[in-house]
Amino acid sequence: MKFTFLGTGCPVASAMRAGPAHLVTGSRARLLIDCGAGVSQRLVAAGERGADIDALIVTHYHSDHVVDFYQLLVSSWHQGRARPFVVHAPASVISHMRRILAAYADERELRIAHERRPSSLGLEVEFRELAAGRSIKVGDLEAEPFAVDHRPVTPAFGLILRQGKTRIVFSGDTRPASSLVEAARGAALLVCEVFVDREMVPTPGVRSAETISAVRSYHLTPRQIANTAREAEVDALALTHFVPPNADRAALVAEIRKRFRGPVIAGEDLMSIDPAARTLSFSDTHLGY
Repeated sequence: MKFTFLGTGCPVASAMRAGPAHLVTGSRARLLIDCGAGVSQRLVAAGERGADIDALIVTHYHSDHVVDFYQLLVSSWHQGRARPFVVHAPASVISHMRRILAAYADERELRIAHERRPSSLGLEVEFRELAAGRSIKVGDLEAEPFAVDHRPVTPAFGLILRQGKTRIVFSGDTRPASSLVEAARGAALLVCEVFVDREMVPTPGVRSAETISAVRSYHLTPRQIANTAREAEVDALALTHFVPPNADRAALVAEIRKRFRGPVIAGEDLMSIDPAARTLSFSDTHLGY
């Protein structure tokens, strides 16, 4: 099982980090987690295609995790997709996606009529509601959603990803939660969002101290991540969904390593990790950890 960071950013636009999106690949399956800004381009850069995605899971109803849904659908169709997109998401996200599809209905009809592609099935979507404990099985991969705490956004989910005996846990967006600790206990890899609180300072016209406090309250700080990874006794920790996207990675990793002794990886767009082999690939570099 390979875990690829397609987009490690957040709502703040960044030339270095695309919007939240991650790809899990097995020998017979491709599972996409979230579809943030730039996901179609990042898939191509990773040597993948939206046309080959077996299922999309959207973890919660925040715009940065779903904003490129329609572009993904259309670009996958242009790549020759000839089967419906299967989307697993909370009811709130499904409702939003249906509204997006309705808004673009005329546009799709024009494309289908004018472009005369072999099939229009690739523009169809099958929705399935995401629920804690209801596993999603695609080829040799399994994804089990579990509830996390991202209030006031509810529901919100993390994911236990399995292939054989290998287990990766994806935090989703959350504040500290016992459910995350229990799901991650003994995992080969914990992939965790990060809110780098020491780098977030009040900025006139952008964010106040109250803004920073509010955003911090439903995310995980480096100290909280380290405590979670240590308590769960995970083999390795990787970071994603960087807030801010230009955070000092070396300082961030050093801060976490004060409390968690395992490998700590600052995720980058187009980085891949194989936790069974304990290898990391990024920009033609391959390393063990």
